[in-house]
Amino acid sequence: MRTIDLEERVITRQLRQAAEKFPDAPFLTFQSMSFSFGAFHEHTNRVANSLTTLELRPLGKLAIFARNSPHFVAAWFAAAKLGALYVPINTDYKGEVLRYQLENAEVTHIVIDPEFLGYLDGIIEALPVLKHVLLTEATQIPERIAKAATVTLISDLGGGPTKDTGFEARYDHPHAISFTSGTTGPSKGVLATNSHIVTFALDWIRYVSFQPHEAIFTPLPLFHAIGAWLGVVPAMLNGGRITVSSRFSASTYWDDVRAAKADVTHGIFSMIPILLKQPERPEDTTQPARAYYIGNQNPAFEERFNCRIVEVYGATETGIVAGTTYGKPRVPKSCGKPNLETFDVAIVDERDVTVESGEVGEIVVRPKTPFSMLHSYYRKPDATLEAFRNLWFHTGDNGRMDAEGNVFFTDRKKDSIRRRGENISSYELESAVNKHPAVLECAAVPVTSDLGEEEVKMVIVVKEGADLSAESFWEFCEEALPRFWIPNFLEFRLEMPKTANYKIQKFLLKDRAEGQRLYARDWKTHTIKEV
Repeated sequence: MRTIDLEERVITRQLRQAAEKFPDAPFLTFQSMSFSFGAFHEHTNRVANSLTTLELRPLGKLAIFARNSPHFVAAWFAAAKLGALYVPINTDYKGEVLRYQLENAEVTHIVIDPEFLGYLDGIIEALPVLKHVLLTEATQIPERIAKAATVTLISDLGGGPTKDTGFEARYDHPHAISFTSGTTGPSKGVLATNSHIVTFALDWIRYVSFQPHEAIFTPLPLFHAIGAWLGVVPAMLNGGRITVSSRFSASTYWDDVRAAKADVTHGIFSMIPILLKQPERPEDTTQPARAYYIGNQNPAFEERFNCRIVEVYGATETGIVAGTTYGKPRVPKSCGKPNLETFDVAIVDERDVTVESGEVGEIVVRPKTPFSMLHSYYRKPDATLEAFRNLWFHTGDNGRMDAEGNVFFTDRKKDSIRRRGENISSYELESAVNKHPAVLECAAVPVTSDLGEEEVKMVIVVKEGADLSAESFWEFCEEALPRFWIPNFLEFRLEMPKTANYKIQKFLLKDRAEGQRLYARDWKTHTIKEV
């Protein structure tokens, strides 16, 4: 497997080396455009040099609020060539969540698709440092954006000089701020260095046994780490290629994999049962991908599609913490053994004392090499210190380790919900719902879905004298929340169960309270029924 010295774990340096070694080899393929390594290196030099005329400087912040496209990846790498940080933004975000992330990251420049301009227009007056809006396509500019910022077409930036920018990052130089789900407060921005991301990608290469010049297919959004850090970056490091789809489609997924001639294909846990529910085809076993990343072990999937599921345990903050060597036997329900090349891993109790084998505790990690996991939570020193207490990074996840060293994920200690591959901060969701004038208090809890992941249940206590129907609640959600935040279940209660110090006992909210009204909403048809 590929090894890279610590000092060489710099993303732009690795791109330059790949362009020198494989100038004409295919690297990136989108529906509308393809790049060789040499062409992509040259194009991103042009964009980077043009961005200097728009005042993007080292340690500046360039947000990318766009769907998968060549513009996304070009802006990401161009920013890095100037020593600026890229800030990927989930395209479902709007309102206060969007404002908070752009403000917290101190974003000065934003790459944006026209379809999201309305979201930005509603908050830009609260973002005084945001001065440059880079459009992926020409469109009419809302008045408030036109007044607050300079608007440029990103396609106009492709005419700059092809020379290198002159900035040379080190392995410890910040590369990205990637927001992860908050638990007891707003979302936190993971400050990731070059070495963090390259180390993450190198571990991925090892756990999927990704060989030089192999191909990856991803239908996942590039604002997530899997598509970007575990797709684009590994392809670059190994002289491989990646095909980036605009979106996931269950009906065309394997046709897309075939078209990409992919050796490794991306997905998430909940896609596995969805793909298994598709009509069987004679060619199911002859699709080219040998590995599917990431999901729980599923013999039926692996037999039908002749494709091994790679299951690991990790996070944006850490990288891959545990996994099974590719091709080796796996322990049922285990996510593998600790990744001891990169981390020390332990299971601890509430006082950070290591527990006995088989006992459940919190999974904690610490790196063996400098800057191989998050540097900090950006502008969150207290949260950073809390996470790294006693010289261990606390994942917020519960698990256990057996006598052979196999790690078993148990549940989320954090107060967050994972739904269809997305982490949802219950704090932020509750804060948004609490803005409804009829809501006295609310609590969001996870309930198990038919796909084996989590769905969102919202429990609400209505203000005395106010009226709130299930229909009006979901109408409010459609207007105020990202699509994947919208609860599937709604329960009205007269009061919340609470501890002596008035904290809501969420574990008592997962089951329906006797005599209380419970409603379900179909996520496809939006049909509401009382259950």
